[in-house]
Formats: sequence, structure tokens, C-alpha cells
Amino acid sequence: MFKQMMGLAAAWPFASYFWEKKREAKFWEENCLSWNPPPAIGQTKQLEILPLIDWYAANDSLDTEPGVSYLVKTDDNTILFDLGYNVKQEHPSPLMKNMVKLGVRMGDIDTIVISHHHVDHVGGMKNQIKGTFSLTNGPLDLSDKSIFLPPGVSRPGINTMQVNRPVKIGTGITSTGPIYSAQFLLGNTLFPMGVTPEQALAVDVKDKGIVLIVGCGHQRLDRILKLAKNLYHKPIYGVIGGLHFPVTASRIEKLGGRFQVQQYLGTGRLPWDPITKDDVLEQISGLKEYDPSVVSLSAHDSCDWSLKAFKDAFGDRYHELLVGDPIVI
Repeated sequence: MFKQMMGLAAAWPFASYFWEKKREAKFWEENCLSWNPPPAIGQTKQLEILPLIDWYAANDSLDTEPGVSYLVKTDDNTILFDLGYNVKQEHPSPLMKNMVKLGVRMGDIDTIVISHHHVDHVGGMKNQIKGTFSLTNGPLDLSDKSIFLPPGVSRPGINTMQVNRPVKIGTGITSTGPIYSAQFLLGNTLFPMGVTPEQALAVDVKDKGIVLIVGCGHQRLDRILKLAKNLYHKPIYGVIGGLHFPVTASRIEKLGGRFQVQQYLGTGRLPWDPITKDDVLEQISGLKEYDPSVVSLSAHDSCDWSLKAFKDAFGDRYHELLVGDPIVI
């Protein structure tokens, strides 16, 4: 009996994973591919993406960490996209420290968008466990912000909206809606969410096209691009952010580790089928077909080999993503 129970326990993650893969495919086919964009989106003449948290910085005075947060500024809106990790649960957090150093005030921000509910985007492990988010490990009034959350995240008492399909965020700005990604280890055994719903931002820049801003890329680059094409019927002018291409151990080595966990966690694949260099080159080839004018890959969840591959592929169109260095469209 004990052996049977152990066998069932060992088999459960695999059975759950394959069930979740079917759920992922069904949501993609029956929901994502039939979505329409929200009405009256409008356009913005200007767009600036200022990385506030990521792995690399423009200078040594700025904090870096294995998390993501970008400030997205348009004609009419200032959006905080993701909230970093805050590994040590500090107050103020690395995000808040960098905001001060870069002259960003909380009063400047009118909107917060969370791409997906993982520890390095919601401000720490305790937030992921509780299904909530924070900018810092201390009190902070967010009552004047419009907040757009993916499925599985909430925070009572403030102005939040759960995003289940494409919605208008501001003038010229929409959420793509969540694309579901089944996760073997990260979703099925360590944490309660079997699938990761992740949304991206799509900004319609006048006379240029759609700029996609991505948190982690668990949804897969090819699906993000296809969804954007189906929704907006406009050129893809730029792709900026995390796309989850960890094929070497460069990032973990910087933390003093030897096991490249990102190759096996959050990829949407089984442990013996990690993302390879050929997979990255295939995705680069697919992106080239859209002929983007601006490409910037985050080091957050992609290794240095992948960063170089993107840089080599896009040349002058590639912009290094560094904390404190704005990307201006």
C-alpha cells in the first residue's frame, strides 16, 4: 500500500502537467484566437520604457535583482509594469530605492499592471503565496491607482480589475489578455497554480505600430506575436522585456549557484526537454518575419548567450535593457 501511494505521488505531477497542457491549448484555441480588441483604444505619440528593476543597470548606483519592473510613460499615462522581487523583503525595496534615484515619484504613477503571479514580479514569495502584490515591505497607499491584475491575484480595498481578456489600460495602451502556460515544476508541485496566466502590454504608437512590453514570456514569443497580429492588425514595431530563454547557466553563476534552475522552471516543458539554442534561434527567426524596429531582451530570465544572439540578429535595432536607461520610441 505504501509503495502504491508513493507511486501515485510520483506520477501526480506528470498527470497534472499533461492535463494542464490540454487546458492551456484549449484556452488558446477557444479564447485567445477569438478575442477582439477593446473599442476606442486610441494612440500615443510618445512612448518611453524606463527599466526600474532588472539584472543589469546603466551604472553602479542603481540596485539590481532577479526581478522585473518597468515604468511605461505615454502621452497620457504613467504605468508601473510589474514590481520586482525584493528578495530580502526590505523597506524601502530595491524598486523604491531606484525610483528615488531616478526621480520617479509615486504620485507620477496612475496605473499598475502585473504581468503574472510569480515571486519576481509581485514583490516577493509571501505575496505569491497569499495571491497578492506589494511594491515594498511596508505601508504604501495605492488607493489612487488603477490596477490591472492577472487571474489569481487580488488585493481588496483598492481599485483593481482582474484581466481575463484584452482590456484598455489607457490611451493607446491595452492588455493583450492572459495567455495560459502550463508549468511542470513551478506550477504543479511547488506552488498551487498549475497554469500561469500572463498578460503583456500592447502600446499603439502613432505612425509606427504596436510595441509589446513583456514581463517574463511564459506565454511564448510566437503566441504573443500571433495574438497581437490578430488583435490589432498593425505592424509590430517593437518587442521589449522578458522572453524566458535560459539556455546557459550565466545568470545563476552570478548568484554563486551551479544548477541552472531557470532551464527547468517556468519553461512550460518537462525537465528533460529544456529550451535549447536552436529553440532560441527559431524564435528569433520568427520574430524577424515581423520586421520590428526596436528589440530589447531582458536579462531577467534569459542567459547571456541569448542576449548576444538577439543582439547579433537585430544589430542597430537592438537596445540593451538596463535599469536606468530609458528606451524611447
